[in-house]
Amino acid sequence: MKPLTAIIICNWNKKDYLLQCIASVLGQTYRDFDIYVVDNASEDGSAAAARNQYGNSINLIENAVNTGGSGGFNTGMAAALGSGKDYEFLYLMDNDTRAEPDALGALAGFMRKRPEAAIAGSKLYYMDGPPGTIQEFGAWLDWENAFIRPNRKNYSEQTHGEITEDIEVDYVPACSLIVRTEAVRKTGLLDESYFLYWDDMDWAWRMKLQGYKVYGVAKSKVHHAMSISSKRNLLTTYYFWKNRVRFFRKYGDESTMETLLEDIFTAIYTCAAFEKANTKEIIHRAAIDGLSDIGGKADFNIGGPALTLDIPRDWTHGINEAITINAGHVILDARAEDAGNAEILYRDGYGNILPSTEAWKMKQLYPAAKTAFLETLRKRGFRV
Repeated sequence: MKPLTAIIICNWNKKDYLLQCIASVLGQTYRDFDIYVVDNASEDGSAAAARNQYGNSINLIENAVNTGGSGGFNTGMAAALGSGKDYEFLYLMDNDTRAEPDALGALAGFMRKRPEAAIAGSKLYYMDGPPGTIQEFGAWLDWENAFIRPNRKNYSEQTHGEITEDIEVDYVPACSLIVRTEAVRKTGLLDESYFLYWDDMDWAWRMKLQGYKVYGVAKSKVHHAMSISSKRNLLTTYYFWKNRVRFFRKYGDESTMETLLEDIFTAIYTCAAFEKANTKEIIHRAAIDGLSDIGGKADFNIGGPALTLDIPRDWTHGINEAITINAGHVILDARAEDAGNAEILYRDGYGNILPSTEAWKMKQLYPAAKTAFLETLRKRGFRV
């Protein structure tokens, strides 16, 4: 029987994860596939290891340079589409995923029953986290807040019961999704200008604009190792903020952009409070590059902000008997009645802690500082 699905694994410098991912693919109960492994100019021997261990079981493509997640997947999809084989589906996987045996079969089966679906994604679990805890299961675009609204993120199936219902969403992560070849030919490949982050959101949204639908499939289970705790520098911060701006600048309205610009300023202002100078500068550059619609891989070698992770200022030093209050935001949610008590601390959902006295001072200065920020953008020619 001719293969109907092309599996495309994108890899960059994760040799051990890659070998584990390929092994999980070869263990699928669904057997009607070819495997394309795209190595994005890794320096850890990933390509040689995959070739030595799996040989003719894979089609290995070695890119001369790192083309990012979108470029790597596009390389594999282009190879599959140009192979002369009549693939019905393309299945995209990140290198740091491990698919349970029925993962691909569940996706392919779902797609054959739902011809309106362009894309379907797996239910993703934390690979190294608490068992049965969902990392992602699709998400919606939150136009009001210029952000994303994840579905069941951090939901514990062990505690609250297994999710068994499929769900229609706005997008699913490209680390484990199946896409209809017909939809790719109609809509196009991933937009490589995103390089990293928001490319899968843009792709799914373009397909929805063509009249297709996007789903999360509960029976397709995949474990994903990506974790914020493994963050080594501020590159991901830059790409996430820049491409968020580019996405909503492209598809959002004036109200969406107003919200987004306020969110950018709030992030910059909060970084200043914690003396996170590198993060502040990275977000600022990301905003400018996003408003300028500068895509592709960024160059930080000459005259750019430092990518080194900041060590934030510890505002709790010298406070002996603190009263901690949970706040949505440690500055914007500051209250006048707390400002006179130096022992009150605000803590937000990211673990940031700020004394109420300092938070109240910064809240009073916030409006004027935001106005100055927006005026600076206007002088640079941006519509804000």
